Amino acid sequence: MPDGCPSCTHAQGSDPRSGMDADTSKALAAFGFLTVLHSPQHGWFGGYLVLSPQGRPLEFRCSTPVAATRAQEILYGPTLRPYLLAEVIGQSLLTGSELPVELVLTDQPEMLSLALLRPEEVVLVEPLRSADRDVCGDKGSLNAGVSFELQGFRVTLAATAFRDCDSFKSKLAEVAAHVELAEPFDRVRAALREAHADHADEPENGHVRAAA
Repeated sequence: MPDGCPSCTHAQGSDPRSGMDADTSKALAAFGFLTVLHSPQHGWFGGYLVLSPQGRPLEFRCSTPVAATRAQEILYGPTLRPYLLAEVIGQSLLTGSELPVELVLTDQPEMLSLALLRPEEVVLVEPLRSADRDVCGDKGSLNAGVSFELQGFRVTLAATAFRDCDSFKSKLAEVAAHVELAEPFDRVRAALREAHADHADEPENGHVRAAA
């Protein structure tokens, strides 16, 4: 990202900056919020915000824009978006993070496959629909496991989750007591939009392309 995005570290760039109060917050429980923003001109931007249980920022990282080539669009087909979001953007952001987290929360279903690539537990957070029920149930997706309701949201565990619903509810209750579960994603996207505005005048060849 450009230098106009002050408290972030590029997931795929060379800028070593990172952290918000990271040196004084390593002992705190933390929760990671991971999402993306898409630009037709520049591709996908990823953002990862680590919060304390009280909702205060401890670390923020953002990726440089990632765009697929036409050949990749053809060859990857419907698997392109999961590949770009989870394997390229999500994995890079989590790998570069300096703070361990209790859970990684995402609002992108494709990010659940990160649980196959990373040691962190990953959960999907979605607004609760009227047809949903507050019970553990099967999400019906290859990478998704059981789901439960928490404070107006449906939380879906990765298929590889080793803890039960009650354990995840207990952990999420720590941060949900202070922050609406979807609100941090809005913070991340707002920060990414600010950074994206700084990319508006950059030449096309400055973009990062996804590796095949």
